[in-house]
Amino acid sequence: MSRSLWLALWLFAAVSTGYAQQEVADGDAALARFDLDAALKSYRAALVHSPDNYEATWKLARGLCDESILLKDPNQQKQLCTEAVQLARTAVKLRPDDSKGHVYLAVAVGKLALYEGGKRKVELANEVQKEAKRAIHRNDKEDLAYHVLGVWNREMVELNWVLRKFAELVYGKFPAASMDDAIHDLEQAVQLAPKTVPHRVELGITFAAARRWSEANDNLEKALAMPKTWVTDDYYWDQARQTLKRVKSHLE
Repeated sequence: MSRSLWLALWLFAAVSTGYAQQEVADGDAALARFDLDAALKSYRAALVHSPDNYEATWKLARGLCDESILLKDPNQQKQLCTEAVQLARTAVKLRPDDSKGHVYLAVAVGKLALYEGGKRKVELANEVQKEAKRAIHRNDKEDLAYHVLGVWNREMVELNWVLRKFAELVYGKFPAASMDDAIHDLEQAVQLAPKTVPHRVELGITFAAARRWSEANDNLEKALAMPKTWVTDDYYWDQARQTLKRVKSHLE
């Protein structure tokens, strides 16, 4: 390769990288004003200019997971989760030692499991736990990984008998899951990111699942009083209100 051709390729790569960095920044700014559509467009544009851009990859996966929460059509939701899983797997390959790829793979796989049948759901749950733990191993301040583990523990405890038996086949034995662990993990998530609405809501829902009504009430009330900081907060507030009705009926 001639020196001039090498220089031209280097300049092209540098310019493309610069465009991608700006588009990632534009996506972040769009999220700050709760414009998810604009954020997704920016992250996609960044990947056009720089297909191996790690930050754009995991942030697009995150955005697709958020969009799946906000949509109503199950087919569209599953399609978004499937794409998010693919992107998160790519992110893990790009930087296997960073926590973000692993945590958003756990999130994406967990959300995809919502649209799968029972046996497939359990198989995916196995990966959710592993990826969340891998994220924590790489960064023990990764609050979302503790959130994922907390929800995972609660859902494992609430599995019906048939899926429990299948889970034993997948895991070798039924995984060590408990409501106490679920509460502990979600409390850790809240401690690390106290302004994050979903952490507080899921903690309240988990206290309700454990029939600890007073603590459920306190956490759900706190969640509803928190300011909006993310595009999915309205969805989680709705979940909090629905759960709070049931909680208050037990406190009366």
